[in-house]
Amino acid sequence: MDKFYGAKPSGGAGKKVLTVLLVLAMVAVVAFSSIGIYKLIAERNGQNEPEISSEQLSGEQQSDETKTNEGTIKISGYDFDIAPSQVAAKVIPSVVCIQNYQQTQSRYPFAQTLSGDKQLTLAAEGSGIIYTEEGYIITNAHVVADSSLLKVVLDNDEIYEATLVGVDEDTDLALLKIEADDLTPIEIGNYSELAIGDFVMAVGNPGGLEFSSSVTFGIVSAKDRPLDIDGGYTMNTIQTDAAINPGNSGGALVNMDGQLVGINSAKYVATGYEGLGFSITIDEALPIIEDLKEYGEVKGRSRLGVSGMMIDSLVANRYGLKEGFYVNEVTNANAGTLVAGDVITAIDGTAIASESDIKNILQKKEAGSTVNIQYWRNGGYQETELSLISADTQTD
Repeated sequence: MDKFYGAKPSGGAGKKVLTVLLVLAMVAVVAFSSIGIYKLIAERNGQNEPEISSEQLSGEQQSDETKTNEGTIKISGYDFDIAPSQVAAKVIPSVVCIQNYQQTQSRYPFAQTLSGDKQLTLAAEGSGIIYTEEGYIITNAHVVADSSLLKVVLDNDEIYEATLVGVDEDTDLALLKIEADDLTPIEIGNYSELAIGDFVMAVGNPGGLEFSSSVTFGIVSAKDRPLDIDGGYTMNTIQTDAAINPGNSGGALVNMDGQLVGINSAKYVATGYEGLGFSITIDEALPIIEDLKEYGEVKGRSRLGVSGMMIDSLVANRYGLKEGFYVNEVTNANAGTLVAGDVITAIDGTAIASESDIKNILQKKEAGSTVNIQYWRNGGYQETELSLISADTQTD
């Protein structure tokens, strides 16, 4: 006798199983019939059966990164000629860490005198870009400011002492040089081909060497964004939402071909705003860099050939003058009718409210070119033509 633990099965169990099998058989017949009908219709319409990949059959999702028939990389709906990971791999060897060592006072006043050694400490770290195979490196002027010793740390952790070739504080650019072999210079891009909305990468060392070779990703938020540099000049910059943090100064902003389009500056990141960083355009930076490389300074800049000071509304009202640049002395023989005591109120129709206004006008002018000067004298406005002189031989 069979033994059962629990309830004894009813005698109708076999019938239920048979019923289920019959239903499954009918479903299979209908399914295969549908496939046959679909094939017949498809053949009559000249259509091929759709192909189903093994990934779809297994339920696996395809990767976000796929290669199209044209050879471009498609990531989350965007096409790239080079994958972002490949762009980073291309650029990182061309970006270095710059260490700024400065002389500090010893806790023991006579220690330095007795030993004869300079006490140097690491005061700041920033980023730099390998410009040529010969070892020239681009960075920001504020990265190397007040340095007693500069060191460059390559992506492979090799360390070199650097020579400061030239600094241009007006544009916050500087050029260094190291003696090293097998360097990877960055590929120079074309800023004019960059469009608002294009993807860009910022490569540098946020926080210094500890976070070296960091990559952030973003878009071009705006082009030709004027930025006032501490030296009084206004530079055209790229506005981007790619993170640019302290230590990124002097690092590279590249397009998605891994080409340099801007030089990042954390010094001019807008405080209190998120995703608002600026990069000096490579088109504006290159002439400065080439002058630093060849001469150690920037050539060809022009000056008015006058000395003086700005006066505000308070001073102007007190002495019966107008706001503008008060002329103390004229050293330019071709200054027209301009003399000491005049107040320059406009140059080429642009009102002068600060010395930065003067510098911004002159940076677009060459020595020898003529500008129209509007000035205030004896209770009235007058105009004259002034021939600009070279800044290489004359300083205001």
